[in-house]
Amino acid sequence: MSKLSSAERKARDNERFSQRVNERREKGEDVVAYALTNKKAVKFLTKSEKKAMNERKAALQEEAKLKEQEELRRIEESFTVGDNQE
Repeated sequence: MSKLSSAERKARDNERFSQRVNERREKGEDVVAYALTNKKAVKFLTKSEKKAMNERKAALQEEAKLKEQEELRRIEESFTVGDNQE
C-alpha cells in the first residue's frame, strides 16, 4: 500500500467525517454534540446546526465561568472565616 500525500489524506479524512456526520444525522443523533467533541466535524454541519453549536458553546463557557466564580467565592470565604476566628 502506497503512502498518501497530505492532500489525499485530508480528502480521505474529510470524506470520513462527512459520512459520520451524515450517518448521525440520519439516525437522529445529536450532530451538534458530536461536533463539539470532534472539531473536524464542524465544517460538515448545516448553518442552523452551526448556530446551535455556537449557542451551546457559549452556554458551556458561561457555565464554566459561573462555576469558577463560585469556587473563587468559596475560597475567599474560607480565608475570611479563618481570619475572623483568630
